[in-house]
Amino acid sequence: MSDDSQLIAIDQVKIGMFIKLDLSWFEHSFSMNSFKITNPQQLKELQALNLKHIRYIPSKSDLLPTNQNAKPAPPQQVLPEQAKIFENIVEAKKARFEKLMKQREELARCEEKFVHAATVVRSIGKTIFSQPAQTIEEAGKLVDSIAEIFLNSNDTVMHLIQQSSANEELYFHALNVSVLAMMLANEMKCTESQIKSVGMAAIFHDLGKVNIPDKILNKTDALTKPEQSFFELHPHYGVEVGQKAGLPKIVLEVIANHHELMDGSGYPQKLKGDAIRMPTRIVTIANVYDNLCNHIDPNQSLTPHEALSTMYAHRRAQFDPAIMATMIKSLGVYPPGTIVRLSNEAIGLVMNVNVGKPLRPRVLVYDADIPKEDAIILDLAEEGSDLSISASIRPGQLPKAIFDYLNPRKRVNYYFDSKSKNKNPINNVA
Repeated sequence: MSDDSQLIAIDQVKIGMFIKLDLSWFEHSFSMNSFKITNPQQLKELQALNLKHIRYIPSKSDLLPTNQNAKPAPPQQVLPEQAKIFENIVEAKKARFEKLMKQREELARCEEKFVHAATVVRSIGKTIFSQPAQTIEEAGKLVDSIAEIFLNSNDTVMHLIQQSSANEELYFHALNVSVLAMMLANEMKCTESQIKSVGMAAIFHDLGKVNIPDKILNKTDALTKPEQSFFELHPHYGVEVGQKAGLPKIVLEVIANHHELMDGSGYPQKLKGDAIRMPTRIVTIANVYDNLCNHIDPNQSLTPHEALSTMYAHRRAQFDPAIMATMIKSLGVYPPGTIVRLSNEAIGLVMNVNVGKPLRPRVLVYDADIPKEDAIILDLAEEGSDLSISASIRPGQLPKAIFDYLNPRKRVNYYFDSKSKNKNPINNVA
């Protein structure tokens, strides 16, 4: 709470004031205990609480200039309809609580799916040599299950996954790139077959790294020229391994070319423009984004917001413009994992993005008065225009109490879930 907070009489409360309710979250209808008053309806609901005083924080307030000669407004009388408003408060808060419980169940379900998928990807990396046919079959089943989320749903949601596991970077990277690439393919109206081909290619895109020494793969300092040359052989090694395993031709093509860039600055062949086919372009942009978010040296990782901004502002020529536009539209300006400041001054962690609603994600909000295991999750798509994101914040700028509460991960993982199903599943999207 700010040091300049003060108690004022209820009849002094005005639009523009930032207030804090000294009540339990269940004793009022508002989404948070602390907020800026922005409309007359909020004033009516505050009156209905029958409070004599309210805590006011001038430093966070934004009051309009007043006429010094104007007479003070008379105290507001308790109107008959306020009794009805108060009765509705309990029901409104109950509805908010039930929605919060459903959101947590949704997150838990999605994290369970992610753990299963990560387990499958881990086994793929270990059995591709000894059981190639079975490995490809298992990968296909995983891709089918992810594709079903997109193809058979009306409302797809991208969740931040807060699982952490040591020494699983390679497996999580392959899974991240796969779900991102399939999301992009779906949003670009690729066919079901194309979406699944992109997913398979993404899972196996770094297959050749099995032949690169760990001391190179795990090196956090800049690679020497010989080390970089060795590292850049992994697409070639991947094709060799993939051919022996019997991977499809399009998957081999993506493995070979996933570091090629549209402006010709990539490797190993410095392909340019039309020489790079669409499946490779999709996997490449997903791969770059995840590498920026999840650098081998966590201290060099960018926030999701910074990664997307860097790709668009400084590296745009390297990517297919239609795919880049789709990426921004789908992930939003504030992708999952981004720390944000809301327009009511609250700090939160973006937990998921409703695909197609990039500026209205769900945000896990810091509130010192609520235990973090019970933290509020605000769905900005349902909060109205009065509440929005005003800025992104680097995790290192957070006070320790807020950092520990929101628990932003150095590693960002994500997975998709669907909120509703079509009655007639889509088998092909042209």
